[in-house]
Amino acid sequence: MTILRWAGKGIWPSSAQRRRVGATALLLTLLTLPAHSACRTVSVTADGAPVIGIEDMALDAARGQAVLSAYDRRAGTTGGLYLLDLHTLDAPTAVTVTSLATGLRPAGIDLRAEPDGSRSLLAISRHGDGSASVERYRLDGVALTHQGSTAGPLLCQANDVAFLDGERFLFTSSHGGCGWGAVIRDNVFGGRHGFVGLVEKNEARVLAGGIGFANGLLPDPAHDRLTVAATREDALLVLRLSDPQAPPRRIAVPGGPDNLTPAPDGRLLVALHPSPFRLALHRYGWPGGAAAPTRIAAVGPAGTDVLLDEDGRRFPAATVALSWNGRLIVGSVTAPGLLVCDEAASGATGSSAPAEPPATR
Repeated sequence: MTILRWAGKGIWPSSAQRRRVGATALLLTLLTLPAHSACRTVSVTADGAPVIGIEDMALDAARGQAVLSAYDRRAGTTGGLYLLDLHTLDAPTAVTVTSLATGLRPAGIDLRAEPDGSRSLLAISRHGDGSASVERYRLDGVALTHQGSTAGPLLCQANDVAFLDGERFLFTSSHGGCGWGAVIRDNVFGGRHGFVGLVEKNEARVLAGGIGFANGLLPDPAHDRLTVAATREDALLVLRLSDPQAPPRRIAVPGGPDNLTPAPDGRLLVALHPSPFRLALHRYGWPGGAAAPTRIAAVGPAGTDVLLDEDGRRFPAATVALSWNGRLIVGSVTAPGLLVCDEAASGATGSSAPAEPPATR
C-alpha cells in the first residue's frame, strides 16, 4: 500500500509542517513497498449473485458488521442493502453477504445505534423517474423493517445522508435542481449549486448551498462541525452546525472527494477521484473508460496522507473506505466486490466508526 504525504493547502497543517511535506513525500516514495503487496480483491455474493457497485458502507464495529449499499449502475439493474460479517474477510478471495432489502437503487447510507440495542438505518433510494427519497429502517439482527420515507423536490439529487440525532438527519444534494438541465449546468458549465439539507419532522430544507457537487458528509455535533465533500472543488468544506451559512473553512485534497468516514486516530478517511474526466468515461462505459483511478487518503491536523493510489485496473473508481481491525476496506461505484488491504497505514487502523448509542441529552 503506497503511503504518501500530499502538500495541500488545508486548514490544519502549520507552515513549518507544509515545508517538510515535500521531503517527507520523496522519502516515503523511495522506501514504501509496492502497493499491490498488501491488497486483494474479494468477490461478494448475495443469494448466489455477485454484488456490484458497493458505493457506500456503514460500519457497526461493535458487532463486527457493515451494511453495504450497492447496485450495478452500468448495467442499469437494481441492487439493495446487504449485511457483511467483517470477520468473513479472513477468507482470501470471496465472501457471502446477507440481503437486507432488494430491488433498490441505493446511494448514501448511515447507521445509528438506538438505546434498545437495535440499529436505525437511513438509505437514499433513487427511482426510475429521476426522483429520490430517503428511506428509514430498523435493523434487528438480520431483519430489516421499513419505518418511513421522506421525499420531495429537494431530495431529487440526494447523494449522502447522516443522522443528526434520533429524529433529524442531514443530506447532500449533488446539484441544485432536478433533471438533466441541473446536471448540465454544473457538470458542463462549472456551476456550484449543490447543497446540504436538513430533514426535520419529515420536512426538508436547505442549510448551506453553493457547493460544487456536494457528496459525502460527516456531522460532529460535539465539536459544532460538519464536514462536506465538495467533489468538483477538490476540497472538504468544514461548516459550523450552529451557523451553517457562515463561510466554511476549506481543506484542499488531491482529487474530488467522495464518501467520508472517521479513522480511529481522529482523521477522516476520504475516497478521492483524481480525474473527473476519466471517472465519467468509466462510469458510463464510454471509449477510454476501461478503468478510473482509485485513491484513498487520510486527512488530519498534520496534513493529508495518501494511503492507496492505483491506476484502477485492479479495482477502479473507489468511492468509500472503512478501517476495521487493521484493515482498509474499499468499495467502488462500478467494481464487483471489495478491495481489502491488510495493513491500514499511518494509524488508520482499528475501527472507523462504531455505531455508538446516543449520548444522553
